[in-house]
Amino acid sequence: MHLLALLQDTIADGSGASSLTGALTRFYAFVQPYQFYIVAIIVLWLVARRPGSKKEDFNRQAQDVLEEKYRRGEISRKAYEKYRQDISLRPRR
Repeated sequence: MHLLALLQDTIADGSGASSLTGALTRFYAFVQPYQFYIVAIIVLWLVARRPGSKKEDFNRQAQDVLEEKYRRGEISRKAYEKYRQDISLRPRR
């Protein structure tokens, strides 16, 4: 909204060529009623661009911990296979 205020001040000062000023005046007149919607769309676009959740990282970490426990002998092969299957079949949200 500060950009539009700056644009309005620039137009009011009369600086710049008259054709540019006329074009900016028409553009500002067109955009002014929709300022809220333009800001809302930009905010929604920025939110949509955020990176996704780290679900895959959690699954990878769980698999790594499971493999480490099996390698150390803390769990049997049967338990390892069961836990591995549980991790891979876990519902993803």
